[in-house]
Amino acid sequence: LSCCLLRAQIATAGYSKPPCAAGEVAASVLGRVLCAPVCGEAGRCPAEKPESTLADARCVLAVPKKTAGMVAGTFAGQKYCGLVCSADSYCPQGSKCTRLQVGQGDAFVKENPLATVSELLVPQDNVEGVCTYKAKKKPSPKEVVMLSMKPLGLEAMKKRGIMPAPGSEEL
Repeated sequence: LSCCLLRAQIATAGYSKPPCAAGEVAASVLGRVLCAPVCGEAGRCPAEKPESTLADARCVLAVPKKTAGMVAGTFAGQKYCGLVCSADSYCPQGSKCTRLQVGQGDAFVKENPLATVSELLVPQDNVEGVCTYKAKKKPSPKEVVMLSMKPLGLEAMKKRGIMPAPGSEEL
C-alpha cells in the first residue's frame, strides 16, 4: 500500500516536466521547459514540489508582451511560479538551474534586465535561476506559454540597489 501512496505523491508533485498536472501550464524559459502554476493572491505559489527538491517556489516568471495571447488565456505581465535555485543540485532530478546571463549586452535588455549590468556588481555565480527540463523538441509558442525570468532579474538588481535601465521594468 505504501508503494501506491508514494507513486500518487510523485505523480501529483508540481513543477515537473510536461505533461503538466491540473492547475499548471506547459511553459518554456530560455528554450527549456517546465510546468508552472499561475501565481495566486499576493504572489503565493503552491508549495508541493518533487521529493528531495531544495529550490523554493516563488512568483518569478511572467508572460512578455511579444508572446501574450499566443496561448489562449495568457496576457502580458501575467505571473507564474517557478522553483528558484542557485545551483543544479537544488532542482528536481532530471532538471537544471537555468539562469539569466549577466552582461550580455543591450540586445538582450528587453527580456533580461541583467544584460547591461557588470559582473562586478552582480557576479554570475550569485544569480538565481529557475529549475527547467530539456525540451524534447523546440517548444512552439502555440503549444507552450513562453515565459520570461525578467521579474527574477529585477529582483536580483533590487537586492543590490541597482536601478534598471529606463523602460526595462515593463513586462
